[in-house]
Amino acid sequence: MPRGKGIGSMDQRYVQREPRAWTEHYLVLGWHRGVPAIARAIIATAGISAPVVFVNVGDPEAIAKDLDALKDSMATKDQMGHVLSAPTFIHIEGTPSDKEVLQSAGVSGAKALVIVADEAAGPVSGADDRTFRYIIAVRELNKDGTIVAEVIKPDRSSYIKNAGANEIEIRDTRQPFYIVAVSRAPGLGSAARQLFGAGSPQAVRKQVVPSELWNKTLRETREWFRTERSEMVIGIISDPESLSVNDVMGTGTGWVSSFIERMLAESGQDVLAEARGQRQVRINPKDDYLIGPRDSAIVIPSGRKTTAKAAIRGSTG
Repeated sequence: MPRGKGIGSMDQRYVQREPRAWTEHYLVLGWHRGVPAIARAIIATAGISAPVVFVNVGDPEAIAKDLDALKDSMATKDQMGHVLSAPTFIHIEGTPSDKEVLQSAGVSGAKALVIVADEAAGPVSGADDRTFRYIIAVRELNKDGTIVAEVIKPDRSSYIKNAGANEIEIRDTRQPFYIVAVSRAPGLGSAARQLFGAGSPQAVRKQVVPSELWNKTLRETREWFRTERSEMVIGIISDPESLSVNDVMGTGTGWVSSFIERMLAESGQDVLAEARGQRQVRINPKDDYLIGPRDSAIVIPSGRKTTAKAAIRGSTG
């Protein structure tokens, strides 16, 4: 029989109800050291009220310790230290391919399922085969739910997808954002890799705005970058003073800051950081915004090579 253990305080909608009766919750099947980061990303994107059920055969005491620490770090507290809100985590002990275990976890009503490369159930070399079995079992009980699956070996991706996974992510515990993103909106993971992935020709980057564009509008600036460089301007970074990457990355909390730091480290671009209130990042500002000498553009390249012209069309007159 599967056993469930609550981790932390329960959302009132789920009090005195077993997970088998839940809807709109998230299931994480399998376990490895990166699962807490995936759980943090789920809560950060779906909200603190979204319950997360973990199904695996891992050591319940060790998992409870990890999830308790994560819950405490994400809890909202008042000035006296009393918890005002905290994530709802449930750990169900059992094999994720077992029908009864899945039913106890409310698989039929789950909003999305993340199937990780399960290291708790055996050697990592067999993780992809276990993922295949988990997907087959899930699809018997939930034919329409979104399934995102990690794979160890890229050449097994089609094998896993044919089993019923909506999206495949190559195992990378440093980037749980991709896994969570596609569970909420299939296809978003591919877009995120193009925008932030190392070596992507369309990775978001920071570009110096030529002095000829100072005191011109963002509308004119966008047109120039589009025409002259085939780049789309999606925002503006205003730097009151020169800051190093180390200075910028010395601030910020939470998984978002950590994720951005990793993405920027991979791409070599200092794009979305804020430095203790000294740096302003404006995403999609109004067209009449006036460009200043401290402004840089956040751009998405087209991915194709173009020759930038020195002159600005229409800059005179």
